[in-house]
Amino acid sequence: MKPLVWTALCFALVHTSVLAGPVNHTPPEEPEQTGKADDKYLKQKPTQSQSISDATPKAESDLVDGLILNRAMTRFGHRFYREFVSAYRDINGTSQHSGLTIKEFATARSGSKLSVMHNRKPIFVTFVSPASRNIDRQAAGAAKHVDALLKKHQQQSKWSAFTDPDLAPDEI
Repeated sequence: MKPLVWTALCFALVHTSVLAGPVNHTPPEEPEQTGKADDKYLKQKPTQSQSISDATPKAESDLVDGLILNRAMTRFGHRFYREFVSAYRDINGTSQHSGLTIKEFATARSGSKLSVMHNRKPIFVTFVSPASRNIDRQAAGAAKHVDALLKKHQQQSKWSAFTDPDLAPDEI
């Protein structure tokens, strides 16, 4: 009997509050001025059309610099990749390279062979065992070593332009 009484009492209270009328609320006299901006700020700059073709780039400047590709297969390889990229960014590694690839060759017996490749040539190779706990240190060391090699390679390529007296290709 008690639940029925409480239900009836709640029902009566709801009806009396609804029938009492709306709360006296007057809207503001003028609507708020929100979101108005001058037309000079809304003008868009003309955008240049970008080619999204899969064709080979015509100029070397069309290539994307600074990419580090992940070709790892195991979770240890992916962890090495994440730590390598993080360490490479932390030391402000050079981004003026034509791309690095971290490639993993997994073996069931001895772990994984991880190679950091530049222009399809290995520039750093390390082995990671599943029982190894120093993947983070290996990745940080690899990042420092790879950055030093890339900077040395860039410096050598700049100096090689001065050592070659022939500035133009052969015309034959």
